[in-house]
Amino acid sequence: MSGSLGDVARTGEARSGAGPVSGGRPERIALGALDRAAAAELPLRLAGARLACFPTDTVYGVGGVLSPASVAAVIAAKGREEDKPLQVIFPNRELLLSALSLGAQLTDVCLRLLPGPVTLVLPYPEDFVCPPPGEVVHEERRPFGGRRRVVVRTLGVRVPRWPAPARLLETLPFPLVASSANRSGAPAPASLAEVAPAILAACDLALDGGPAGGVASSVVDFSRYAETGRWRVLREGAWSAAELAERLTRRRDDLPRV
Repeated sequence: MSGSLGDVARTGEARSGAGPVSGGRPERIALGALDRAAAAELPLRLAGARLACFPTDTVYGVGGVLSPASVAAVIAAKGREEDKPLQVIFPNRELLLSALSLGAQLTDVCLRLLPGPVTLVLPYPEDFVCPPPGEVVHEERRPFGGRRRVVVRTLGVRVPRWPAPARLLETLPFPLVASSANRSGAPAPASLAEVAPAILAACDLALDGGPAGGVASSVVDFSRYAETGRWRVLREGAWSAAELAERLTRRRDDLPRV
C-alpha cells in the first residue's frame, strides 16, 4: 500500500470526531437531485459524518471514513460480532490500484472484475491501519507430500459500479469502511426505505440513490492467488462462479461490461 491511503485513514480518523452526534434521524439526501454546489460539498460532509447510509450496485451499505471510530460505529449499529471483518469500499478502481501494492497477478484480477458486484478478499496490506484483518485458512499440498495449513490475514475490498443516481460517489477522494446496512442476520436492504431504523439512527447522513441491485456481492478469495493461481468463492452472490471464471480467463478487451 502506498502512503497516501494511510494518510487518508489518519485524516478520516481526525475528521470523524468533528461530525454531528448521531442517535436521532439522519439528514436524508437525494443524490440525483443535488445541485453542483451541494455535490461539491458532499465529500466533506461524508468525511465529517460518523456514519452514512448509501446505495451501491448490490445493496445499501453503512459506513464511514477509514478510522477505528467508524469501525466501532458500524459494528455497534449492526449488532455485529467484533471479530467479523468489515470491508473497504473504494469509490473507483484507480484509487484502489494507487493505494494498494497488489503485484501483477492481483492487479489483473482487479482490471477484470472491478468495478462490479464482487468483494475481493486480498492479502492484508502490511502498513494498513484499519479495519482489522479477517482471516482465511488454506489447506495446501506440500512439495514432497502431505498437506499444510496456511492461515492468511485478509482485507475485503469493493469497487461498486455505482447506480446512475449515485454516480457522484465515484468521485470521492477516499474509501469507506463499510458493511451492508442491515442488523446482523437480517436481510440486506435494496432501498433506503428497507434500512432498519436502528441503522439509520446511527447515521448522520442517509443518501438516497433509489433501488439498488438487490443481490449481495459475490465474495471471492484471492488471498493466495499470487502464489498458487487459485481462487475460490466464499459466498455466492450477484456473479456466479461460472461468470467469475469466464471473466478471469477471457481476454480483457473481450469482457462484457457489467
